[in-house]
Amino acid sequence: MGNRRKKVIKSSVRSSIRRLLEQAREAYKKKETERSKKYVKMAFELLKKHKVELPKELKNSFCKKCYLIWIPAKTVTVLYDKKENCLRLRCRCGYSKRL
Repeated sequence: MGNRRKKVIKSSVRSSIRRLLEQAREAYKKKETERSKKYVKMAFELLKKHKVELPKELKNSFCKKCYLIWIPAKTVTVLYDKKENCLRLRCRCGYSKRL
């Protein structure tokens, strides 16, 4: 009974996180950056509280340092690193993530 309950809670948390990240993207499009950051921060706190793993497309959709939603060419720069043969995502705040 307890294991089933945990699965239900985690699935509802995942859907809440998806919804929050979609709202953050829409808020950024309306030029409400503070509201967008607030939504991402709420999603990140839910993630940590319930120990939920996200799919790759959601893991790479926001900055873990400044909570800014990543939109290519607007909030994040995508670079190819020849030295390490990988893609790099660089946020406005300076945070860099290797893919």
